[in-house]
Amino acid sequence: MDAVEELSAELAARTPDGTAEERWQALIATFTTHRQLWVAQLEAAVQAERSAEVRAHLARGQREGRAGLGGSVPLALLSGLMLQWLVDPEQAPTGPEALAELRTFAAGI
Repeated sequence: MDAVEELSAELAARTPDGTAEERWQALIATFTTHRQLWVAQLEAAVQAERSAEVRAHLARGQREGRAGLGGSVPLALLSGLMLQWLVDPEQAPTGPEALAELRTFAAGI
């Protein structure tokens, strides 16, 4: 958990007054700079199927993530972007691209 807290503090210090695009780009950059942390998150999600303790720990983290990011949709966006960056970083969207797509999507609903 220390690594997640350190990452959160690093992000807050890096873009305290940044635009949404800048904040998301800083977060997306961590998929490369903190790759092992994100891979560990995925591995823990699989382990949570068989461990109530791991599930409880991840559930706590998700609650904190929802609070920090502003809700369930931004957390889902983060999770989806993480998967794209871990699997196919050359084709994964940047922060500004992801937000532009999200705005287009939101305008259509």
